[in-house]
Amino acid sequence: MLTFGRKIPVSIHPFFWVLAFLIGWLNSGTLTGMLVWVLVVFFSVLFHEFGHAITALMFGQKPKIALVAMGGVTTYEEKNLKFWKQFLIVLNGPLAGILLFLLSALILSFGFIKNPIILSFFQIMQLVNFFWSIINLLPVLPLDGGQLLRIALEWIFGIKGFRLSLLLGMIIALCFSVFFFIKEDFFIGAIFFLFAYQSFDMWRKAKFLDPVDRNVDVANLLREGEIALSKEEKEKAFEIFEKVRNLTKKGLLYATATHYLAILNFEKGEKHKAYEFLLDIKEEISDDAKCLLHNLAFEEKNYPLVAEYSALCYQVNPSLDVALKNARSFAYLKQAKPSGGWMQTAAQYEGFNLEKTLEEEVFTNVKEDHEFKHFIELCKK
Repeated sequence: MLTFGRKIPVSIHPFFWVLAFLIGWLNSGTLTGMLVWVLVVFFSVLFHEFGHAITALMFGQKPKIALVAMGGVTTYEEKNLKFWKQFLIVLNGPLAGILLFLLSALILSFGFIKNPIILSFFQIMQLVNFFWSIINLLPVLPLDGGQLLRIALEWIFGIKGFRLSLLLGMIIALCFSVFFFIKEDFFIGAIFFLFAYQSFDMWRKAKFLDPVDRNVDVANLLREGEIALSKEEKEKAFEIFEKVRNLTKKGLLYATATHYLAILNFEKGEKHKAYEFLLDIKEEISDDAKCLLHNLAFEEKNYPLVAEYSALCYQVNPSLDVALKNARSFAYLKQAKPSGGWMQTAAQYEGFNLEKTLEEEVFTNVKEDHEFKHFIELCKK
């Protein structure tokens, strides 16, 4: 990966060049034309990102630019950064592109360029920056227009504005996706459909957001804990996650910190604590974490929760152990049909002993039920 710059470090991923060369070849079909397109794409994307980065630098941030496969990304700390400053940082990216379009148009208007390659460079520069600046200002995340909409609505309405920006962006992206699919421009249609799905997924998760989740200091503290964890500094990470949990009380940062604490407790053998942590955030955890909670809930004799996660956990981790825990839990709940069904599932595994399993006391709750007996007969075949 190529890296340069001190005040504003710039890194260029190899796949950026791959996409740039592909765009150049598709739009020109010649070696010279492809190289001109690559220069235009490189210069345009970099100029756009410097629009973001220089503004961030003026506001006391430490920006970094990365040119990646799908374009460019400018990141900065955002510590104690007011909404109007965030808005200007985002806005000055597209404005830089518009400035590049105007400069190219002005140079071409003089008519003094005679070299066909240089002339082609400025013509493509004008075209690319005009259309990309317009598209990039569409109010759809992750485009700059979507970021501007998010900042404006969050500025006015708080966390509700953030959710509203995701909903509006999803609807707009979906409309553009349908439009391009109808026009049989499937590639662009697929990109907007991806944007719509990403906005929907974020909107779905945003119902757990709390105003404290937008607190940059707390978010940075959580990142410190994650860095400590990646370095195997588990005691330090544990203290940081506890601090985040105490500062937040609810929301996504709270859920993330609680999840980490549950895993760390489980690794230390503190299974009951891990269970209590996961149970506290059970609506927000991933499928893998739900499977861990499924296992711990069985040990804690929380059989309704085991039953609730039974199908999900078997789908994530299909095994004899999961199937038997499900069968036993439904038996404890005196639900004969699902208990028998999970017994039949367990019978598919080598090493399963039907007679020995049926001798377990828990199955006396369902052993005489005709539906359970039906499944047991199927197990014997």
